[in-house]
Amino acid sequence: MMLLFVVFLAFISYATGLSGPFLFDDIPSIKPLGALGPIQNMELFWAYVLDGFAGPTGRPIALASFLLDARDWPADPYSFKRTNLILHLVNGLILFAIIRTLLQSIGHDTRSSGWIALMAMALWLLNPFLVSTTLYVVQRMTQLAALFVLLGIWGYLKGRLILPTRPRLGYLLITLSVVAGTILATYSKENGALLPLLILSIEFALAHHWIRPSPDWRWMALYLWLPAFAIVFYLISKIPASGEFLHRDFNLMERLWTQPRFIFDYLWHLFVPHIQTQGLYHDGRVISTSWLTPWTTLPAALGLAGLVITGFWARYRWPLLSLAILFFLGGHLIESTTIGLELYFEHRNYLPAVFLFLPIAAGIWFLRTRLTSWVVLFMALSLIGSYGLATWQRAVLWGNEDQLMLTWGETNPESPRAQTVAAQTWIRMGYPDRAFSVLESAIQRMPDSGLLITNLLTLKMDQGRVTPQELEETLNKLLAKEFDAQMIKGLEHIVDTINRSAPMPEYKAIMYDGLTNIREHLQGRVSVVQRYTFYLQGKLLSEHDEPERAYTHFSQALDYYKSTETGLNMVSRLAMDGHFAYALKLLEKTRGILKTEPDDQLKRRRDTYETEIERLRKNLVEDMAIDSQNHNQAPNHLTMRHPIYRIFTTLPTSKSA
Repeated sequence: MMLLFVVFLAFISYATGLSGPFLFDDIPSIKPLGALGPIQNMELFWAYVLDGFAGPTGRPIALASFLLDARDWPADPYSFKRTNLILHLVNGLILFAIIRTLLQSIGHDTRSSGWIALMAMALWLLNPFLVSTTLYVVQRMTQLAALFVLLGIWGYLKGRLILPTRPRLGYLLITLSVVAGTILATYSKENGALLPLLILSIEFALAHHWIRPSPDWRWMALYLWLPAFAIVFYLISKIPASGEFLHRDFNLMERLWTQPRFIFDYLWHLFVPHIQTQGLYHDGRVISTSWLTPWTTLPAALGLAGLVITGFWARYRWPLLSLAILFFLGGHLIESTTIGLELYFEHRNYLPAVFLFLPIAAGIWFLRTRLTSWVVLFMALSLIGSYGLATWQRAVLWGNEDQLMLTWGETNPESPRAQTVAAQTWIRMGYPDRAFSVLESAIQRMPDSGLLITNLLTLKMDQGRVTPQELEETLNKLLAKEFDAQMIKGLEHIVDTINRSAPMPEYKAIMYDGLTNIREHLQGRVSVVQRYTFYLQGKLLSEHDEPERAYTHFSQALDYYKSTETGLNMVSRLAMDGHFAYALKLLEKTRGILKTEPDDQLKRRRDTYETEIERLRKNLVEDMAIDSQNHNQAPNHLTMRHPIYRIFTTLPTSKSA
């Protein structure tokens, strides 16, 4: 009865957030649902599910799960968020079963194991820090990976219990649980591959307390140790030889220095309820550049070492504390070590934190021997209630798009992206002067941010408040700024703004010359700018009905990229602007690149590219014939006739730059 009450409390706490919008990576991840029209047959199903580009596996299971909520685009975010919430509640129920089984496996009686499991699960299920995983649609991937990992652990524990009495069935169950759980979790999100290592952390933490013996060492070597070592070797292989990460403003050592600080930041937010956090924008976070810069770097590193030592030492007397520490750190092994991912995201704690509250729950249960039952119950309910209240308040915020964006702007004063989104929100609400004020104040704090400078320009352009001279002056200012990924995104915003208002020949000419000046100024020192400026010039010229020049620039960009995916992106843009002959010409060049591009560099399967290239070719030939018969129609009158033209324009070429 109490278990159902906790689940109901979690549902009520989250329900107000279900009305929130798609955010950040939601749209590029889910938008391909409608790239080829409604998914109504198996051909379209497999084309969508098997051609994902989020992570090395493509995450097909997570993509397939989105079809539970919609089969076309645009779609209503409510159903996606509702499914996420259901998954969160299911994960909580499985976690309860796991903890209760674990406790009984190390000697706890039925009553204590049930009480401790309920409280530990409740503190995880109602934790406000996990709101950003549950109500952020694209983190369905994280939730599904956690679901299959938890099912794998549960099946392993159940099989382990019957090994002494029914060894064949026991080994069959633990083998299926580990193998199937790892595969399903990994194809939901790559950190699901940690399942064997996480099971090892459970075995190690409770090694001196199991009632029944562990599986045979040969089975453990094959199904647990071997995959765990494979993960370690994979992480070693991801160490860049130069120590630098492509498209990141930090290097390997800076990442390794920074992560201990962020691990303790995660723990702080997990244990202490917060209504507001920095949300999805972390570009303003301070990167550690040495052991003492900032000064918290060294203490955090020492603290992390202390946690590891405590995890090993505590397994003799306090096994649940050991389990909480080792499982949490093991769960961060892929996303918080050598791979050049973003430095910080809240959702990375969803799976690692599942046992984090187990020592607290066990400690409160232990207090029953020192305090009255009513006092212990009051302590437990107060703690659960504080988490639930903070979750409800945070979910309310996530359900209000405008308030959420403005709040993130306030809590991230050093984040150019957060300030930009806050300004865009003020524009949408009808307060352009407030928007300009936000960006102007941010520029004073961060004068070197090209993203802020370019976004202030584009917002003013949308309001008709920028003269050609001001555009030229701003582009000249950018020459003195650092060219990073945000600067490049800002340049694309300017091009898109000019294209939205096309034809704007004077602005187009200034922007074209500005991109040329940037490229010549850098003289190839920033390779991404070298190729991306050609791409942006092609995009600008294509929209302004200069297909021959657009083709020339796209072709030059493709010479640098040597990427099938990027080539198809540019082909699609020419086709959507009605330049079918030049799109066909660039398509043939892209076909040639596909023949030489290695399989491990392709974002989709080779046969998928070959099929789509042929479909594009047939559509372009057909549209050229129709266009020659009806050349008085608008240049892009056929884009709805062949929605395939849109599928590759959803992919940001800046990521492959």
